[in-house]
Amino acid sequence: MPATMEEKAAKDFMTTIKKFSLFLFLAFFLLLSCGEENPEVFVDELPLPDPFQLSLNLDLVSYQNLQFEKNVILPDVGVNGVIVVKRAENDYAAFERTCPFEPEKECSIVSMNAGQQYLECECGNSFYNLSGYPTNSPSPRKLREYFTSLSGRNLYLDNTIVNSENR
Repeated sequence: MPATMEEKAAKDFMTTIKKFSLFLFLAFFLLLSCGEENPEVFVDELPLPDPFQLSLNLDLVSYQNLQFEKNVILPDVGVNGVIVVKRAENDYAAFERTCPFEPEKECSIVSMNAGQQYLECECGNSFYNLSGYPTNSPSPRKLREYFTSLSGRNLYLDNTIVNSENR
């Protein structure tokens, strides 16, 4: 006996529901399978600092360390201070001094190593290159980097957090 209109409509409705369910399942599975491929760009979990804007005149004695020792520490800005490093001629970066690996520890402060080649956490277990990325380190995150801009002999920095991959 041929199917009635109601039976045909019910069958079409069930087919549509099955297709929609399959689509939702595939979309959900795809969403779950999208994991972080690059551990260095994990979300920064440090608290936000108070706003700051600074201009460092590189000719002043207080900032000449940037020319000779490659770094200067600014203790009064950022969460636990900011370390400004000279990576190359006219290339500067400013990083939060709070180590992103175990930031709750008191020793979790970033400084330049004695050889001026990399940054290290004073707890002794995390090391970062001069771009802020972890090297031989248990840290899954890069150092928080703040905006810098060089104009003549003045280095400007502020509390804008930058993603160095976009620089």
